[in-house]
Amino acid sequence: MIVSSGSVNTDRYDTSKMDIDNDHGSLDQSDFLNLFVTQMQNQDPTEPMDSSQMLQQTATFSQVESMANMNENMEKILDVLSSTSAQSQMASASNFIGKVMEYEGNDTTLTSSGAAISFEASKVPAKTTVTIRDEDGKYIRTLTPSVNDTDKVFLVWDGTDSAGNKMDVGSYTFSVKSYDADGKDIDVKTYSNGQVTGVATDSGKLIYEVDGSYEVAAEDVISVRELTN
Repeated sequence: MIVSSGSVNTDRYDTSKMDIDNDHGSLDQSDFLNLFVTQMQNQDPTEPMDSSQMLQQTATFSQVESMANMNENMEKILDVLSSTSAQSQMASASNFIGKVMEYEGNDTTLTSSGAAISFEASKVPAKTTVTIRDEDGKYIRTLTPSVNDTDKVFLVWDGTDSAGNKMDVGSYTFSVKSYDADGKDIDVKTYSNGQVTGVATDSGKLIYEVDGSYEVAAEDVISVRELTN
């Protein structure tokens, strides 16, 4: 509470007699009572404080004190609601564990049943190549899918390299190049696919763990579907 000079006439009492131990930078209820009593003790007997002014000061402080308590209680309620909301989000998101999630990116995880790759060309290409590399950037294989429209293309890499050797399960990356009939590049958007293995929150934001290694923000998720063998 800030007491203005209009509310308290400091010329009417000796402020050196005030004994207020305050290290929190603002007046609380105890400080106000101490100040009020000191003001009463040091008022001019020939010109005592008007009773209506006393009541006004007391009422003003009570209102401010009530608002402060209300704000404190509201902050506690908001903290509880925020925590409850995060827990509710986590509970709902946990239903995605075990399912396949698609999100913008160019990584994929090879399992015993293959690795999912999807992309979308801005217009129908005359030729498309999909180049697969391992985590270290080593070339593995190039696929040449036939693309007949601008719908999203979904394909599964069987996990073999260019020589037909079976690659180890794990993380891989892919890049897609599409060309028109004149050999000019066509814009392509790639999508990663992986199995949801966990959920978490970071600074209040929901994060999905995919294939045990990738972190995907909820706003980056494109779709979620059942895992099929």
